[in-house]
Amino acid sequence: MILARNPGLLVLLMAALSPAQNSGSRDAPANIRVHSDLVLINALVTDRHGSVITGLDGSQFRLFEDGKEQPITYCVSEDAPVSIGLVLDTSGSISAKLGLLKKAAIQFILAANREDEYFLLEFRGRPEVVVPFTSDTDRLTRSIDRMEAGGNTALYDAVHMAVREMQHANNPRRALLLVSDGIDNRSRHTERATKRLVSEVDFPIYTINVYEPPSGNRYAIQRRDTGVLELISAPTGGRAFAVRDPKKLTSVAELINSEIRHEYVLGYVPSIRVSDGRFHRVHVKVDLSSGAQYRVSNRAGYHAPDR
Repeated sequence: MILARNPGLLVLLMAALSPAQNSGSRDAPANIRVHSDLVLINALVTDRHGSVITGLDGSQFRLFEDGKEQPITYCVSEDAPVSIGLVLDTSGSISAKLGLLKKAAIQFILAANREDEYFLLEFRGRPEVVVPFTSDTDRLTRSIDRMEAGGNTALYDAVHMAVREMQHANNPRRALLLVSDGIDNRSRHTERATKRLVSEVDFPIYTINVYEPPSGNRYAIQRRDTGVLELISAPTGGRAFAVRDPKKLTSVAELINSEIRHEYVLGYVPSIRVSDGRFHRVHVKVDLSSGAQYRVSNRAGYHAPDR
């Protein structure tokens, strides 16, 4: 069974869990696949006002798989370097909002720490990785500034390509930010296949929905809001935001940036190890001595291998 696909994070975790058995370098290349029974679950804890709760440790979390509590083996909470995929819809229906979308994306990148890295993927009739993983913020912002809108929307194909690109991440903490109007009319991949894919990733996918009701825009007139962006975010522990006022894009992007940097990563080994190919649902709770109200958003679970 293996559920943690990020070799960099696995190397760190296994070093902490079994130092005598891990004599390899912590600088393992990102394309090495590490096999383990360890399951990684990302979790974000917020209060009733939506503010992030930080400073918790593993003893304050309770984790349940298919209703049965599991001992948490490892908890990562520090503000570690982040590998982020920025996935931007530049199809024709975005044209009226493209300027504000680019401004928000650039501000998002300019908030980077020195060790952060980003890749940039844009999609219309087909997705394209415009800039692979880099810490060169100037290159990223120049590429965003040059973007133009037009054509159809291959949303599902973009998600699949972004997940593949994330395999090249070098940092333990990872996330995707997808900005779109949430409609697909060009992809080879189906909605069903995309839902299956996001149920298996071990990093959060945040989405910003910039949909607006049909207007004179010829690309938007046949469209309707399907809520598919929320279906992409929810299983991963990320969050979906709907922005009807494009001027609020930057503030929403800033909020997501903060949440990405304050997520907890919990590791555990299932008490019953199975290879049944089934989806195993995971639920996380937090014990706060103050009794304060809170909300936990976590990766919904994982598919066990089928062998």
